[in-house]
Amino acid sequence: MSGSLSADSPFTDLAEAWLADLRLDTDRSEGTKEVYERELRSLVLPTFQHYTVREVTVGRVERFLKEQRTRSFARAKHSRTILSMVMGFAVRRELVPRNPVKETSRKKTPKRTPKALTRAQIQAIRTAARDWRMEKGSLGPHPDGQVRDLIEVMLGTAMRIGEALALRKCDADMAANPPTVTVSGTVVVRQGIGVLRQPTPKTDESNRVVAVPPFAAAIIRRRLALLGTETEEHLLFFTRNGTPLAPHNVRRTFRQILQLAGLEGADITPHAFRRTGATLLANEVNIETAAAVLGHTSVATTREHYAEPDRTVDPVPAQILQRLAPEP
Repeated sequence: MSGSLSADSPFTDLAEAWLADLRLDTDRSEGTKEVYERELRSLVLPTFQHYTVREVTVGRVERFLKEQRTRSFARAKHSRTILSMVMGFAVRRELVPRNPVKETSRKKTPKRTPKALTRAQIQAIRTAARDWRMEKGSLGPHPDGQVRDLIEVMLGTAMRIGEALALRKCDADMAANPPTVTVSGTVVVRQGIGVLRQPTPKTDESNRVVAVPPFAAAIIRRRLALLGTETEEHLLFFTRNGTPLAPHNVRRTFRQILQLAGLEGADITPHAFRRTGATLLANEVNIETAAAVLGHTSVATTREHYAEPDRTVDPVPAQILQRLAPEP
């Protein structure tokens, strides 16, 4: 299709040609490709589907991005990224001389300070996870405790939810000192396939071995005992059919646990455990250690998005400045 495109072709034809080219890209994961296609169809095409390629001008893109920004910064950012990739494809095919997206004004990312969970919040979540649907009169079978156990593993390893759900028997070395788990995959949802364990994590740097504290190691040992003679490839967290737990189902249960804990509306997701671990490691050890445990390429990512700033006041400067006190 791309060979028959011109500046006067419908933008929808350009978009389909870009998607066809994207599907051939071996450097991007299938999950990323699905996200790009979904965002193209939901964010970009509703506005530009009736224009030609030539009519996607700087002015139109500027107005489009400003309108998206009124809804949310994330929406505007994703819209800009997808539209820029499509128009960059048009430039490479020599349909247009320049990428209009690159000439629009840029908006600063809203400053958002990472927030770790407090000890009180963690305890409330633990109690609620233990008691969820265990009260008399609860409809349906009692929970199997997997989300409760997952919370402890995520707290003790600072893993992403998909990484924790992807842990297998062979990934856990409880005989090591300290015990360790190997992060070598993630659980994803694929269009037309469903929930599966992807044999690679989010990035190359995400492949790592993490030391596990005793409280989380105890949970992992218990889960290993439950598996008995199952194969080494068997997941620690699984459905009744032995398949991976769906992250969205876990998140739904987690929201119910938050409601029971009285934390509904507190803007807490399972990712908060990762920020909590990053904050503790950064403050008690250093930011480099936190970045290594989280599997980040750069400490800048850890500092900006995960580690809550240490607001502890150092008393030493005041002691030194006391030397300037007036003579008695």
